[in-house]
Amino acid sequence: MGIRQLLGRWRQSRARAAAEREFTERAFASFLKETKPLVPRAPQHYFAALYRHAWKRAAVLEILYQRESDAGRALLYRQFQKLAAARYYPVAPAGPYGRRPLRMGAAAAMRLLEAESRRMSPQKGTRRARQSSACIYRGTCEAGRVYIGQTQEAPERRWIKHRAEGTGPFKNGSQYSNWDIVEGEVPPQKLNERESYYIGLFDTLENGYNDTRGNDWGAYERGCVARENSAEPERA
Repeated sequence: MGIRQLLGRWRQSRARAAAEREFTERAFASFLKETKPLVPRAPQHYFAALYRHAWKRAAVLEILYQRESDAGRALLYRQFQKLAAARYYPVAPAGPYGRRPLRMGAAAAMRLLEAESRRMSPQKGTRRARQSSACIYRGTCEAGRVYIGQTQEAPERRWIKHRAEGTGPFKNGSQYSNWDIVEGEVPPQKLNERESYYIGLFDTLENGYNDTRGNDWGAYERGCVARENSAEPERA
């Protein structure tokens, strides 16, 4: 490949990146406009409150769109979180320990999740956020390390708790993690077995965020064997 061709590809790549940035910035401006009426009253630090609430909304919407398997929108809202954070910190109120950090407790996040669920789907949003669904889920941090967990509640609730508490795939300061359900509709009495199996299958004890093999060592060993043999994952 000649120098002219390389330069041409480089210019095309830069043009695409610039167009993507422009699209994201314009979409974020619309998102901020949509967020303004929803911001809690904060007369002293209006812009800090606006960007903080935009960050919270974007975090919850990323979770909801990951739950809907809409990777494109989930990624867009992840980018919105970064844009909101970049605008927040220069105007954030200062305290004795510096600027007030961007945080969201689990209870507040669940209230916001239910509100955004209703906004996305007025007839079904609250029911979807509250429904029980025993499943095995997988979280993958930006570095590619994986965490396997189980839950009997709506999985996005468990995900919000991980994020708020800095556990699971959010260990070690990770800010953004993808998640998906690797096996749904699991009978509650089989959750321990399925969790241990996937810990072994995805090697999350040695090379991920799980601290133990789970509660079923036999299932963990089966998962390790399946991984080593590159076999299709077994189902319950």
